[in-house]
Amino acid sequence: MSDILTDKVVVVTGAASGIGRAIAVSAAQHGAKAVIIADLTETPLEGGAPAVQEIEGLGVAARFVRTDVTQRVQVDALVEAASEFGGVDVMVCNAGITLRSDGADVSEEDFHRLMAVNLDGVLFGAQAAARQMKNRGKAGSIVLMGSMGGIVGAGFTVAYSTSKGGVVLMAKALADALGPDGIRVNAVCPGTIDTHLLRTTPDVAAAAKKFAERTPLRRIGKPSEIGDAVAYLGSDLSSYVSGTALIVDGGLTSVV
Repeated sequence: MSDILTDKVVVVTGAASGIGRAIAVSAAQHGAKAVIIADLTETPLEGGAPAVQEIEGLGVAARFVRTDVTQRVQVDALVEAASEFGGVDVMVCNAGITLRSDGADVSEEDFHRLMAVNLDGVLFGAQAAARQMKNRGKAGSIVLMGSMGGIVGAGFTVAYSTSKGGVVLMAKALADALGPDGIRVNAVCPGTIDTHLLRTTPDVAAAAKKFAERTPLRRIGKPSEIGDAVAYLGSDLSSYVSGTALIVDGGLTSVV
């Protein structure tokens, strides 16, 4: 599609399925030298071939590294795997979960489980990537996966919205902390995107049709559209963009 990521090594967490997979494939389509895919399993939730096979079919080197992002040592090993190709240039901290029951009465156990993935895992990925970038003396881009739900709240996503709001502020704080080393940090905040995660989260799935009807573009988004947004933030086209939350929601948060 383009060459904006030429010679860049891209690491994506939660990349076996859904938006993460689309981000990894888009990186290859936009010219990445290599893509490292991290997830708990290589099997896509949607079915079909693993992302590694699709990316290698595009002529781009790919590796799968089984990673539980809530375990710092595993995230460190994931980033180290990028050394095979010269080290990470673009780190995408995408891994995240939702809850089947998430509201004002969310359980303590569910709340902490979600925060471990959606906040701890994101921080661990950003820290590991930044450490490698600084050790190698190279600039880089770190993209954190936020959400429309981290910009505007909803009663049926109390824990999820809290976590994604934290991701947005984490991007801003890390941008300040890492900017002197030439490391840019941004968040991407998708709106309603057609993924397996959306279709298997009952309350969100039920709201998707209404969201589409209210969205100025009158549709839900495609995972590839998030992949393209991440590719932009990982590329030199965004060389003076840091600390921002890029909302990719068809305009929905502009009218709600």
